[in-house]
Amino acid sequence: MGKTINMGRLGPDVLCGPVPAGDVRAAGAEPVQPRAGSAHGLAAPLALVRAVVLRDWRSLLVTLVTCAVAAVVTAFQYQVYTSFVRAGAVGPSYIGGTVWVGAGSIECFDFPGIIGEDYAGLLARHFPDARVRRVAFGFAEWTSPTGNRGNVAVIGLDGATADDGTPLADKTFVAEASDLARLDLSGATGEVATLGGQTMMLGGTTDRLPTFLGAPYVVTGFEQARTILRMEPGSTAFLVLDNQTQSAPLLDAALDEARARYPELLLSSQAQFAQSSSRYWQRKTGAGSAILLAAVLASLLMMILLANGVSRFLQRYSQDLLSMLGHGGGEREVWLVAGGIALVVAGVTLTAMMLLTPLMIAVARPLFPWVFFVPADALIPALAVLASLGVAIVGARSAVRQFGPEAVFRT
Repeated sequence: MGKTINMGRLGPDVLCGPVPAGDVRAAGAEPVQPRAGSAHGLAAPLALVRAVVLRDWRSLLVTLVTCAVAAVVTAFQYQVYTSFVRAGAVGPSYIGGTVWVGAGSIECFDFPGIIGEDYAGLLARHFPDARVRRVAFGFAEWTSPTGNRGNVAVIGLDGATADDGTPLADKTFVAEASDLARLDLSGATGEVATLGGQTMMLGGTTDRLPTFLGAPYVVTGFEQARTILRMEPGSTAFLVLDNQTQSAPLLDAALDEARARYPELLLSSQAQFAQSSSRYWQRKTGAGSAILLAAVLASLLMMILLANGVSRFLQRYSQDLLSMLGHGGGEREVWLVAGGIALVVAGVTLTAMMLLTPLMIAVARPLFPWVFFVPADALIPALAVLASLGVAIVGARSAVRQFGPEAVFRT
């Protein structure tokens, strides 16, 4: 006497349903497989996936939560890494320009050398239409309005303005908004503080200079900064050339010619110098590599958890899958079920990542004011989720092969 096929956890109504007219076959006749790609061929797999999600969602909850946590950690760490890269070049990004000129072998904006400002005239032959701005940079003592002392990073710039475009008057400075509490400032224009022995007034705030440097950035006029930093007359840290009309090929040719004539100088485009500053911080501190490694490890954990979740599902619902085989299904239908569950988990994981990561960054903003959520930076973590989906489906191959037609008779 043949054995009765076990209907599994979800019951016969999920897998069988009413038998369509014309599908009744003579005893002993070989079951006719549904046509590949037909709606009938997808009915049983979709019914099983829907039943698991609606009736037995608690069995998926652990997999959903663990995969979502791993995905959020991956996205958070990657956003921290990309923010670290941007913050490493926040000075050049704030100042802008077309060509940066500094002392030779200088790699980072935050550790400049000193050059003569008369190089501006010498470089005019290579960049005849460029407007030149002098930039001073250094660290100075800070005394807040309440008397607390510390250090700040001073940026002096020709034509310095507040974020609204208002030129900075003499004895005024701009402070980074995220560092106001550290500077004991409320942000009200006219607050008085002492910068390098000079009494200065707050002329405005900016949100474009967040930093992990340890010393807040403040911006003032070039001559004022040179006095505060006690630099020699006629000296500067950088020269910034503004020449937006010069085409890229002509700019590269002019840079090559100027480098050959003045080997003692650093000459680079603004983008190149920004990249150099970011690489300097990543290489010298190792923090960027550590953050990126954490993101990679979290993505690998997500792949393992998703693959393990699909494998656990196949084990948990093996009897339902065997019942589906006994009613005319094949290995393809089992693949569709496994892939459907993996797709559900990946979809929930991706949704949780996109919703929770900005929230986590907002909560952590007091600790990491230089970390921002950029939607474009979420593309790499999203691709990691899709890669995890592929790994889970491929990883279930051996388990799916156990559900061949012969598995019905082994039961």
